[in-house]
Amino acid sequence: MGIIFIAAVIVPSILLAVLSIRSAGREEAWMEKQMSATLDAEVTHTAGLAGAEVGRVIDDLRSGLDVPPGSDYGRILARWKTATSLVAVPFMLSPRYGILWPPSDARAGAEEKRFLSENGAFLSDRTATTVLQNIAVKYQNEILADASLAKSKAARRSESVGAEAPAQPENAAPVAPAESESAALPAATVPEARQMAIDAFAQSPSIQTRVYEEAREKGDQLNARVVEPMAMASAGQSSEAASAGAMTAALKDEAAKSPPAAKPVPAAKKSAAPAKEPPSQFVVTSQLLSQIASQGDSGLIPRFIGEKLVFLFWERQKDGRIAGCEISAGAFRGRIAGVLTSTWSPVRVLTLLDENGAPLATPPDTTGRDWRRPFVAREIGEALPRWEAAAYLTRPDSIAAQARSSSLVIWIMVMILFVSVAGGGTMVLSTVYGESRLAQQKATFVTNVSHELKTPLTSISLFVDLLRRKGHLPQTKKDQYLSLMASETERLTRLINNVLDFSRDREARRYSMRRVDASDVAGQIVESQRVRLESRGFQLSLELAALEAPVRADPEALKQVLLNLLSNAEKYSAEGKEIVLAVARDSQSVTITVRDRGIGIPEKDRERVFREFYRVDDSLSSGVQGTGLGLTIARRIARDHGGDVTCAPRDGGGTDFIVRLPAADMEEAPA
Repeated sequence: MGIIFIAAVIVPSILLAVLSIRSAGREEAWMEKQMSATLDAEVTHTAGLAGAEVGRVIDDLRSGLDVPPGSDYGRILARWKTATSLVAVPFMLSPRYGILWPPSDARAGAEEKRFLSENGAFLSDRTATTVLQNIAVKYQNEILADASLAKSKAARRSESVGAEAPAQPENAAPVAPAESESAALPAATVPEARQMAIDAFAQSPSIQTRVYEEAREKGDQLNARVVEPMAMASAGQSSEAASAGAMTAALKDEAAKSPPAAKPVPAAKKSAAPAKEPPSQFVVTSQLLSQIASQGDSGLIPRFIGEKLVFLFWERQKDGRIAGCEISAGAFRGRIAGVLTSTWSPVRVLTLLDENGAPLATPPDTTGRDWRRPFVAREIGEALPRWEAAAYLTRPDSIAAQARSSSLVIWIMVMILFVSVAGGGTMVLSTVYGESRLAQQKATFVTNVSHELKTPLTSISLFVDLLRRKGHLPQTKKDQYLSLMASETERLTRLINNVLDFSRDREARRYSMRRVDASDVAGQIVESQRVRLESRGFQLSLELAALEAPVRADPEALKQVLLNLLSNAEKYSAEGKEIVLAVARDSQSVTITVRDRGIGIPEKDRERVFREFYRVDDSLSSGVQGTGLGLTIARRIARDHGGDVTCAPRDGGGTDFIVRLPAADMEEAPA
């Protein structure tokens, strides 16, 4: 039974506790992942709003710019600058990229001279500038081919489940993989193909790994990020992302060995650069203005001038001329920062970071925050190189605190579960074993009762037979036989009363309480049992320490208590056959002690012997018959009278059973 219980309850409970403890250890990582997913969605949305705002800035600049051929460039561009705060320094180029405005002579102001000094070579199409290109767009053909291959394989697996593929003729030429995959490519426009490649790259870590590997092989340089998101650094990347990070490092190593064709994007300062920055989604390339202008009719060109990032707007006029301006940094940053509607909440801090990792909008209560260590961050796009939308935890230790609280709750629940299972299991096992032992004791009880009832009946039958067959017996013999028959009858009556008392509800028993002398009751018991006990070799004596020992009791119930104790002494006194009844009293109580020279009772069993059906030890009680109810009923009756029955070792060997009852009022008249 115990083994089954351990296998069915204890072992599963321990396994459950181990799993719960392991989940508690991973609680912080799980909570960080959940928070990262939530904030990443908000950061992605913010990055999209910033990118859309760049488009609106371009639309606003285009709407106010119209330079007719042959007009006064200076006057029209000056009016355009006055009309919008976005224009810092306007310019005009000829169809062949000659600088028509601002003038390079004395008419140019200090700001215009600075502008020509920084941008003149680029605007005249003599030098290239660094631009960003989405790596998914640059490798869109490869990405779409990979995505198409995956879809084709999935379709073939799906078809093979429903029906077996038809066998090819033996002489049939194999289909070239390249043709098969190119045929699977969906027909799409250029913008659609661009978006499909971006989506496929974002959704497939395996495609990301292959694209970064190909970029490394071709010597492409990734854009340098100015932040290290904490969620990625602490939680760790997947194997594909880790590979991409290794490829990013390899790309940088190769870029360091061979100088690029154009000036690369400046790296962050060494002291602030993260140890392991996540890979950028943008590749650094260099293009001339003519190459940029061939891709559309207008746009925004970000240019790094030293550590400063400036933005040039351009638009092609109908006759091929190009008009544009250097955008005012303050106005432009204000427009982009305006997409932030809520920078602070009790959970997170949301902002936009510029190319130097500084926030465009500084939320309240952010003193001392490391802006280069956001919780999650997202690059905004090609038009805003090294700009990021970033989210920070309002309380950096909030996840760890919540994880500790959750872990504490889990630990408490595990301990409660373990204690409940262990305690409940112990109680169940104890109850099962107790019931099993009780059932065994009851079976023994039936056997013992049968034997106990037969013994006095056999004695009575024997003496009756002797009286019948021997008619001329001496009177002394007749008196002896009759006394023994009366004693055995009383013994039989006592056994029957014990069984009835045990089976009867305690509330159903009614006592006839009155003032009696315990000394008289003890004397009556000794005289009634003397002949039978002396015939069995016992020495029975009565010791009275007081002439009168009054108690309130039912005389017959008190006699039953003493008879049960005498019977117990008789059974367990096989060697030293001496029994003494001693009556004593004090101001509060009366004690009746039954002393024997029997086998004695070990200290650990002196309380257990009063349990129903309990036998001290097989080695001690072997060969001794009994119901196992005598001491139980004796204590029950004594406690019903306001007293108790206890046992103690007797000096010189044996046991003292002590009946202690409250003393009756000395002035109470006897009934």
